Amino acid sequence: MVLDVQKIEVPLNLSEMIYASIKKSIMNMDWSDLSADARFDERGVAEKLGVSRTPLREAIKRLVGEGFLRVEPRKGLFVVKKSKADMIEILLVRSALEGLAARLATRWATKEDVQKMKEIFTLFKTRSKKDVGRVFSKYSEVNIEFHEIILKLSRCRKLIEMAGVLFDHMRWIRSWSIYNTSFQKRFPKIHNEHLEIIKAIEKGDPDLAEKRMRAHIDGLVHHLEQDVNFPA
Repeated sequence: MVLDVQKIEVPLNLSEMIYASIKKSIMNMDWSDLSADARFDERGVAEKLGVSRTPLREAIKRLVGEGFLRVEPRKGLFVVKKSKADMIEILLVRSALEGLAARLATRWATKEDVQKMKEIFTLFKTRSKKDVGRVFSKYSEVNIEFHEIILKLSRCRKLIEMAGVLFDHMRWIRSWSIYNTSFQKRFPKIHNEHLEIIKAIEKGDPDLAEKRMRAHIDGLVHHLEQDVNFPA
């Protein structure tokens, strides 16, 4: 498949620019409609970007390493579609990493940081169940922002780097979760769990912050395991 990428006009740090362009196009794909055999047309992408194959292959190697593309011997390159098992693994790793991030955040979070986390959820305080479907898309964006704030507050560079790639994968499947009614029904519970995590960080309690963060993500794992509508 030829991705909808934009031609690169100024080849500064070309491989990095190619990587960013391809990754952006993959992230903007409708993951829920992606076929299992979505072939990556290397030649077509090179022509559309207006670049040679050498820097393109450097970018491809990086995207393969991050799990966005896969190589099948004698068949070629393919865009990776996440299965239920893939997502469960990602969430389990997130649980460990973000649990640690929440623990570390209790050391560094200021009153201003806590207030910022509270404020991003302010618009959702008075939402009724009838509004859930309409606001879930926006809440999904805020959810990612919230988790990224906690990661940054950990002040642990390696932790932030490791979690960064996982967040890219979570963003990609957001298009599926937004329209999944079973996830929408969990909206009040998810919202309350976020607020409880903030309270634990505000109290400066590392054990409680880690416990609540891990329970929050582990709950998503359990829900995903029970969701028969998610691709196996």
